[in-house]
Amino acid sequence: MRDYPVILSIDFGTTYSGCCYALQSGDDDEIYDITRWPKNNGFYAKTPTLLYYRNKNNKLLDWGRGARLQSLRPDQSGTLLQYFKLALVQPDDVPLPEGKSPIDVISDFLRVFHEHICEQLQKTTLLHNYRQEQYQYCLTVPAIWSDESKAIMREASIKADIIKKDDPIHRLELISEPEAAAAYCEYKYKSWNLTDGNTFMIVDAGGGTVDLITYLIEDATPPRTLKEVTRGHGGMCGSAFIDQNMRKLLQSKLIGEMPTCMFEMMMDSFIQSVKPNYFGDEEYYGLDVPAGALPYIPMHLLDDGDSMVFPLQELRDKVFDPVLKQVVELVEQQISQAGAFVDAIFLVGGFGCSNYLYDILKINFSHQVGEIAMPPSGELAIARGAVAYIKRPNLVTSKVLRRTYGVQTRLPFEEGLDPENSAFITKDGIKRCSTRFDVIARKGQRISIDQKIKRSYWIEYPKHTEADLYVTDQDDIPRQITDSSVIKLAEIPIKMPLLNHIQPGTRIDVTIEFSFGSTEVKMLIYLADTVSEHVLDSVDSFTI
Repeated sequence: MRDYPVILSIDFGTTYSGCCYALQSGDDDEIYDITRWPKNNGFYAKTPTLLYYRNKNNKLLDWGRGARLQSLRPDQSGTLLQYFKLALVQPDDVPLPEGKSPIDVISDFLRVFHEHICEQLQKTTLLHNYRQEQYQYCLTVPAIWSDESKAIMREASIKADIIKKDDPIHRLELISEPEAAAAYCEYKYKSWNLTDGNTFMIVDAGGGTVDLITYLIEDATPPRTLKEVTRGHGGMCGSAFIDQNMRKLLQSKLIGEMPTCMFEMMMDSFIQSVKPNYFGDEEYYGLDVPAGALPYIPMHLLDDGDSMVFPLQELRDKVFDPVLKQVVELVEQQISQAGAFVDAIFLVGGFGCSNYLYDILKINFSHQVGEIAMPPSGELAIARGAVAYIKRPNLVTSKVLRRTYGVQTRLPFEEGLDPENSAFITKDGIKRCSTRFDVIARKGQRISIDQKIKRSYWIEYPKHTEADLYVTDQDDIPRQITDSSVIKLAEIPIKMPLLNHIQPGTRIDVTIEFSFGSTEVKMLIYLADTVSEHVLDSVDSFTI
């Protein structure tokens, strides 16, 4: 396996994106942050996940904070694109420029984001002697994402020229966001009074998703190890949905149709000033009113002519609490699933830095949890933790599967259980079912990180074939791949090599070795004297 001396993490977020880096080995064990972003003025360690396209030809004009500033100009000639990460899970709710797909806009952002990172790294004394070909990347993804969405992120990374299609698979590692957060908390371990047998929950609250997983500390003596206690879960209740609620509330109060640039200025005031400083204890909160916007705002909502006021109760009931209630429900479900006292909750992610969210969790769960804490620089916990995870790949020893995986097999037909239209008779006269779902790994099953599950088959020489990988999210496992809950996840190509002195029709053994311990499903295929490695990089296809 090829080694890469530099580890570089990309935390591609719904609202903000960040990056950290470190050396793979040597005396320098520090994790460094990229904090210089175009037009950011240094007020935040991450850059907005925004794109600004020209209307007439969809040319990308700006990104990050620059895209936001473009959208605030009265003479704008383009479209601001935000929350486009959500297009992978809620495509109907995220309008994209005509002719652009989710993978197009994501790769557009990753390309300019990565180019900026490489420029910054070449300016550092630590990395200026390293070439980009020497970087290993770790890209964080929500744990609740499907395998299909994760595959699109790998494909987008290739399209953005971060990696090449023929690079070794491990040059880009996808890491679940709560797993990265756990690695960060372990990296800061001395700050927390936890030991063998203690459990802690990660609440990774970001812009789009909130992911939760509970871990048990197996061994507190260095190098420490963790194992998943629960099957992680989460929901679409990140801070972007607070923004959406605010947009609806603001729009409902305006007189007529406010120009887009002015409306976006007011939303920018909410996102930059009101939301991060909302504690739920002020009687009123105000939004800055841009010049020229006064005719669109009812006079009784103005305070001294330069601020539009909102009562606390209105913001709480219509903007913040509908989202926070969902987070509280997720934590309740995770505690119930853990089935025991949880020693600590670590609140991470950009939304996880919200003091209001912290207070709500303290009010609801302080009697069930030993400690609720916000690790330092929580907005960078995912990016830093991803680097820490690569440096400590054996930190988490086992995981609990969220889905059931299997393959299509031809098993002996069972009357009354298998459909007649699936029946066929083999050459040796045995009646078989052609649509049986042969389970490889079950939802809720504990899998060790390095565990391999093997399946053996045979192919008639010199035929090529493919093994179809199927998945279901159902608790009750279907018998047939034709069940509506079963999805074909991928087609695994099995290419027969040229074998000397082998007659056509000869059965050749093939073994597929499945690995479910990492964020992506990985496979090794052993056929004759050949071995090929596979990982999902786009829906319905695997790459060698």
